[in-house]
Amino acid sequence: MSEYVIRSVPKLLFGMSRTKTCGKMNEIKIVVAKKELIYQAPEAFDEMAREQFILTAEKIIHTAAGIDNDNYYLAMTGIDKKVWDKLHFFQRYNIKQLFDFTLLVSLSISKQLLPSIEINGQQFIGYQPGFSNTTWEEFIFADQYVMNGKYKEAAACLYRPQRSGYTGETDRRILFTIYGTNSRMQFFNNIPEAELLAFVLNYKALRKRNLEEKYPFVFSPKAQSTSQNNSTFSWVGIHRDLMGDHFYDETKFYELNVHVILNRLNTVIKENRHSKK
Repeated sequence: MSEYVIRSVPKLLFGMSRTKTCGKMNEIKIVVAKKELIYQAPEAFDEMAREQFILTAEKIIHTAAGIDNDNYYLAMTGIDKKVWDKLHFFQRYNIKQLFDFTLLVSLSISKQLLPSIEINGQQFIGYQPGFSNTTWEEFIFADQYVMNGKYKEAAACLYRPQRSGYTGETDRRILFTIYGTNSRMQFFNNIPEAELLAFVLNYKALRKRNLEEKYPFVFSPKAQSTSQNNSTFSWVGIHRDLMGDHFYDETKFYELNVHVILNRLNTVIKENRHSKK
């Protein structure tokens, strides 16, 4: 456990210390006129609440536009503006440094930080972080949309209304259909920019962690290369090749969990490579 203390100008009777406790949240202690105020700041994305993650996505957008606003740090820590304004410049700077991890290009996220999306009063439920409730059909459509930069459409695939009479025994969301996705676009065309970015950041991080790293032969550049015909990579094309002569079983293929299909593909590609050596 490490701790550092920075003292402001004595006449302000104001001090600050920050302690890293048990590998969890950062604890910030601020003393004003002998009264100790304690605040907490997330040390990583996984420690953020849903609203904090959306606020962080909004800050990333602002940073890219050259906009810097201290209100982000107040919202993330709960520090009152009057207290913040009394802090010395270097104290504010040190608090801001606690959030340097949000600037990383490669995000380390293992949780579903955006469990739901709300648009115009309508709530849409998201997928499980490990893709345990994601079917092969919804994955190939959603992932293809992401690869093509159609993020609103991808979100509309994976985020769906709660099913009627939900009891906890099945997926909380209504079943996926491409027709339903098209229908939901009337909502997702109006998704707030920060919430859309939060979806993209979370999805790409979870995809890398739970799919790309688990099935390396499927997601390797060589496997996804299209140099032979110079066409665009297509999950639908892979789906059709996978079915082969079993096209009459397409519905069954679609309903399988994404891990079932990717695991089989990974095994086949691995075996084919070894047989050619």
